[in-house]
Amino acid sequence: MTKVMIVDDEPDVVELVKEILTGEGYDVVCAQSGEVCLEKLKNTPVDLILMDFFMPGVDGRMVIEEIRRNPKLKDTKIAILTSASFKKRGIEIMKELKVLDYITKPVELEDFKSRIRKLTGK
Repeated sequence: MTKVMIVDDEPDVVELVKEILTGEGYDVVCAQSGEVCLEKLKNTPVDLILMDFFMPGVDGRMVIEEIRRNPKLKDTKIAILTSASFKKRGIEIMKELKVLDYITKPVELEDFKSRIRKLTGK
């Protein structure tokens, strides 16, 4: 079963996305901070991470940079899931971090499910 990690500091977002993905047949792991994400990844390999970019403490960019430095995790698929609107420099940073997609919240259900299927090959 394809495992997806949701990383977001907003509990309502985590629960909603979890419900959608579980309904689509994904195994879902949740983390409500960058620190929790990194801790869970030590023992829980995932196929895709949906990462909020702007979180208090260890933000999405810092988490992604840490993942990319880790030989065991560096090839993990990551998509940004955020309410922010990125400009040109933000898009460049995502490319530098090897982020595969940029999904804005609130999500449009069918588009979101389609993009997740594309990212996971499901």
